[in-house]
Amino acid sequence: MFDLDGYLHDLMQHCRTAFGERLLYMGLQGSYLRGEAREDSDIDIMVILDRFSVKDMDVYREILKKTGSYERSCGFICGREEMAHWNPLEVCQLYHTTKDLFGVLADHLPPATREDEISYVKLSLGNLYHELCHRYIHAGRDKNTAKFRGTCKNVFYLVQNLHYLESGRFICTKKELKEAVPAEDRQVLEMAELPDGFDLDKAFSTLFAWCQSTFIRIDRTAGAYDKTCDTGKNNHNAGDSQIVQARNL
Repeated sequence: MFDLDGYLHDLMQHCRTAFGERLLYMGLQGSYLRGEAREDSDIDIMVILDRFSVKDMDVYREILKKTGSYERSCGFICGREEMAHWNPLEVCQLYHTTKDLFGVLADHLPPATREDEISYVKLSLGNLYHELCHRYIHAGRDKNTAKFRGTCKNVFYLVQNLHYLESGRFICTKKELKEAVPAEDRQVLEMAELPDGFDLDKAFSTLFAWCQSTFIRIDRTAGAYDKTCDTGKNNHNAGDSQIVQARNL
């Protein structure tokens, strides 16, 4: 059985030895953070160094090999400046889906607003919509069937952020998210677990219709927020300050 705590301890020790004070941050992400990992799941680790080079990539690769389970090692590594100028659309997702192991992630993230989070959800939905339409038109039925459940697996992150926009509650696990969202969202979340021989026509039509309605739903959510801001102009600055810093998203 995989010893996550032992792995993380060894990895952090190796990184601290190799990078010294240049190591600013390490965090855990993915299925091991959510408590949903299988024996073959990737081990997703986020690392931030004071600066980052190709040589550092070589060093980190060797650290991962030394730590073990290299074939399952995954995640994200970058320099402080890159993270400080990262796309604000991704800040909310990073902040809520990373557990601090060494350092504090919020200290390294750029500012982000609710509008950035709305744009992130819209972009994710648009990408899903395009992927579905493109593959349905330009690929055969066998490929559409083979790829469909993999596409639905990524719907989790879209529904996760959509629920956060609508409720203010960011839910990390799939089980809890299914229990919290409306029936139509739960239905598309469960499509990643469809059995072999599933009805592609029915599943595709359901997900496609969900995408179409969700475009409108996001705009309604954004519109409701805009009206709240307009009706509370005397407190507008106070409200803005609550969404500018990443740690308060």
